[in-house]
Amino acid sequence: MTPAQRTTVSFLDLALIMTGVMAMIASVGDRHPAVAEALADSFGSSAPASAERVTLKLARLFEPQEARLTDQGVADITALGARARPGESKTVEIGIMVPVVAEKGASRLDRWELAAARTAAIMRVLADQGVADSAMVPDLARPGTGSAGSERDVTLTLRATAPRQ
Repeated sequence: MTPAQRTTVSFLDLALIMTGVMAMIASVGDRHPAVAEALADSFGSSAPASAERVTLKLARLFEPQEARLTDQGVADITALGARARPGESKTVEIGIMVPVVAEKGASRLDRWELAAARTAAIMRVLADQGVADSAMVPDLARPGTGSAGSERDVTLTLRATAPRQ
């Protein structure tokens, strides 16, 4: 086999491997929590984790078309941050899911930038409450269409586990 043929075969092998990985990622779909839980069961601690979901209205947390938290939004996130502080008998991980939705009217940010900035605003308030960066898990993987219902909700998942040794 010539060097050019070997290079071609290596490239094709790499392309097939990457195609397989992309197919596996696409097959997960909206089963992110189930896949994450399965991975945690396989590789995580042996202590069972208890999870609590908190759903907050997007309009209550943020100013329209902005990533600035309202006073009520700061109060809500601050209360969650106080509950999420690690203790001697537990550690807490917070999953942060901000919807990626198009806002009505003109905005200086597109929908992905707005969702990312809103996630960062929530993380900043949680960090001010003493929640470690490693305990915050942002998730922008669920774009919405902008209609009513759960696509206008911010979901925070608090998962308490035994502290790592």
